[in-house]
Order: sequence, then C-alpha cells, then structure tokens
Amino acid sequence: MKNLKTIEIGKNVNLTLIPEGKFKTNLVSVFISRKLDRDEVTKNALLPAVLKSGCSKYKTRSQLTDREEELYGAYLNTLISKRGENQILGFSILSVNEKYLDEKILGQSIEFLNEVINNPLVVDGGFNEEYLNVEKEIRKDIIIGIINDKANYAVKRATEIMFEGEPYSISGRGYVEDLDSINGVNLYEHYKKILKTSPIDIIVEGEFNEAEVVDLIKQKFTFEREEIIDIPKSEYYKEVKEVKEIHETMDIAQGKLVMGYRCNVDYLDKQKYYSLLLGSKILGGGADSKLFINVREKESLCYTIYSTIQKNKSTMLICSGIEAENYDKTVSLVKQQLQKVKDGDITETEISNAKIGFIDSLNSLNDEIGRVSDFYLSQYIAKDNSSIEEIKDMINKATKEDIVDSFKNIELDTIYFLSK
Repeated sequence: MKNLKTIEIGKNVNLTLIPEGKFKTNLVSVFISRKLDRDEVTKNALLPAVLKSGCSKYKTRSQLTDREEELYGAYLNTLISKRGENQILGFSILSVNEKYLDEKILGQSIEFLNEVINNPLVVDGGFNEEYLNVEKEIRKDIIIGIINDKANYAVKRATEIMFEGEPYSISGRGYVEDLDSINGVNLYEHYKKILKTSPIDIIVEGEFNEAEVVDLIKQKFTFEREEIIDIPKSEYYKEVKEVKEIHETMDIAQGKLVMGYRCNVDYLDKQKYYSLLLGSKILGGGADSKLFINVREKESLCYTIYSTIQKNKSTMLICSGIEAENYDKTVSLVKQQLQKVKDGDITETEISNAKIGFIDSLNSLNDEIGRVSDFYLSQYIAKDNSSIEEIKDMINKATKEDIVDSFKNIELDTIYFLSK
C-alpha cells in the first residue's frame, strides 16, 4: 500500500492513514495497548463493553444507537483482543463515505467516538454500577463459555501448559475469580491510568482528504498523557528441556489434539520469519498440505488438521480432532511430516502452491474494510514495519533452502490431548 502514512500526533499516539477508494464507508479505529498482566487483564477485558454502555453525552445504549442513526447508520464497535503478549482495547466507528451524502459526517463520527473513549459516564466517582454488573455477567459467560467450544478450549489449555510462567499463558478474556472485586470506582480509576500511560494507535481506512483527516483527529481526540509504559518485545527463544505430554478428560464426542512447537525464529529476521510461515503452510496450511494429505486423506485419522504460527512468540501449534485410539499414530505421523520439511523433502509444486495461497491471503485483505487496519495493527505490535507489498516480495523470494533453514531449530514442547 504505497500511500500509507503514519505520523505521531501526541506522546506515543500514532495516526496511520490507509487510503482506499473501493469502499463506500470509512473506518476510524483507536487501539490502546497493554502488557498482558494477570493483575489487570480482567479489568481491561471489561472496559470496552462498559464504555459502549453509555457515555457522558449519550447516557444509555438507546441514546448511543440514536446517535448512530443520526450519522446515517454509523456503526460503533468495541473489542478486546490478545496479540502476542499484548492485550488490546479497541474502539471503532464505521460511517458512510461523505461523497455519497449531502453533509460532512466524518468529523461528527470522530467526535462521537471520542465521546465514548474520553468522556465516559461517571456516577459518584466511578462507572455506572448497573451497567458494570450487566457486563460482568456477560464477561463471566464468555470466560466460562469457551468450554463449549472444545477445539478452542483445547488450544487454551495447551497454551496455559506450554507457556506456564510466561505472560502469553494469561487469558485475554479475563478470569471469573477477579470479577467480584471489580467495582465502578476502581475500574474507572484503572481506566484513567491506562488512558494516560498506554501506547495508542489511531487508524483511518477509507476514502478521505488526508490533511482534513489529520486536522479532525487532532481537534476531536483529546488524550491526557503521562509517562508511557514500555511494552517489551516478546521473548521468542526457549530451549525445550523436556516435552510436556498432558492428557485430560471431558465428555466430548471427538478427541482434540494440540501439539505445540517452539520455532525459535526472531520475527524481525524477516526473510527467515516469512520462510517459516511458508513452511507452516506446506506442512499444515490447507487441503494440499502434508498433514492434510498424509494424516487425513491417506490414513483417515482425522476430519481436520492444520498448523498455525504465533508470530510474537515464534511458536507453532498443530491442531486436530481425532479418536482416542488414533492418538499414538497421529502424533507419530505429525512428527514424521514435520521432519520431512526439516529434511527438505519438499517439492517445487508444494512451494509454489504455498506461495500462491499466501499471496492470495494477502490480496484478500483488501476485500473488506478493516482487514488492512487489523493487519497493520499487528505489524505495529510486532514492531515490524514491513508493508504488504514487501511481504509479498519476501514470500516470492523464499527458496527451499530458506524454508529448511527456518525449520532447523523447531522443537516439540507440549502435546495436549483432550478426550473422553
């Protein structure tokens, strides 16, 4: 994206402009970054939803919805997410491109978003307790509810076991046992602190006048800043002393297998990292991957199997649904197929297909507004300044030797199996 531009508009407040004329809407997003911290993770998880319940100017969800309608059906959204060892509080507003309207609404939309973020509803020195209690119940259901999605629950448990003692083991969803101690006053005090001390990224995506948008953002957003916290780069290297093998039981229709590997590749060694991604795609990235063909198709051991890379921690998870009696054979076959990549037992067709799939996935970022914003947020968190075009170039340049080199230090760390 040649015209992308990032400027600093405040103390560790960065504004990124992503011009794109193919959409009929504009998206303005604000992301507040925190370190994953067990002491504050549940408070952070509650905040976006509490703030969306009402603000000083629009005190109820109904009033917020009315304002969205006045802005020609603008859509206000909030989220909480875990990116590496960061927890991200997200706020965004999607509004109609002004060229399709008879009035200017982008500035009004930005002002509306600022009201939600910077002028929350405060009662007796804290957030509205009624709204907070509703969100605490919803958050409790979200935390507990993951057990109903057995595949995601298995990944959660494997992550907790594999990264025990590391920040990455902390759940970005929060913890039920923390909820009772959170009230409107202490949550509001925490929110004021994080607004003043957290790195903030503002991203505008769509069709707009650059100078006008920069002026609007500077005028409408008001952030009081103090000393900004440092969010260090995640530790990516760890030697495996002993493979952890954990079996847990649950009333479950099909067993869930998660094998966690330490890749030990610095993601800022860009050519090596993107070669690692290609290797993962060859190993378990689709219907033409080694795992799919050899474990699912040839041996019929599973319905689905895939590998995925966690960039910031330089780890790979291989996930599959299998019957308990197929556990040993599946684990053995996964190890064999990974060893093939390590040994360079890779065809030019496999490399070509992986490259095509990877480039297609990058191209698809432009299919829906917000996906490029999300991509660049992840890049900023990883302190990776590579553009989409630069990544395509690195993917296209990667050789078999690059892929083998990126896999040479991969070590199995954890095998987790959830079954009856």
